[in-house]
Amino acid sequence: MKKKAYFFTLDAFIATGVIAVGIVLILFTTTNKPYEMQTAFLSQDLIDTISSIKVYQISDNNYIYELIEEGSITNPENTILDQIGEFSYRGMNDTASNFTKTILPGIIPNEYNFQLLIKEGDIIKFNYIKLKSIGTLRNTSKAVASSKNIIFGLSDSTMWGPYIAEVRTWQ
Repeated sequence: MKKKAYFFTLDAFIATGVIAVGIVLILFTTTNKPYEMQTAFLSQDLIDTISSIKVYQISDNNYIYELIEEGSITNPENTILDQIGEFSYRGMNDTASNFTKTILPGIIPNEYNFQLLIKEGDIIKFNYIKLKSIGTLRNTSKAVASSKNIIFGLSDSTMWGPYIAEVRTWQ
């Protein structure tokens, strides 16, 4: 009878140890897996947002007000994306970059990286990248999402475009 009690006790200690190790592994093991769906939704939401908000709707921004006053923004009815495309068409990439920097920080969550490309065929006319930190490059990420939109417009009675606007987001 003593041998049975010894084996049952030993079996109970082993089972308790296995359960304790399992609980410790579950509680203290965290994964830092990027959320692919959130990244995809963010990419689509960003392109939808900047292609629907008009410049005049954010004219309380001092920089945008200055651009309207000096004539760099000729049509405040343009959407944000159309205005960036127009700046690219007119060769005002520094203005387009500053315009983008002024508007997008409040829209993009800090834990995401962001890239906005304006392309005419295979030629990149404008490229803006916002990284959350140095070293968070797109090619090292496990979840990259891209959304595209076609933009075109008028500048000084001349039609520009069509350009492909692409938003890429990653963690």
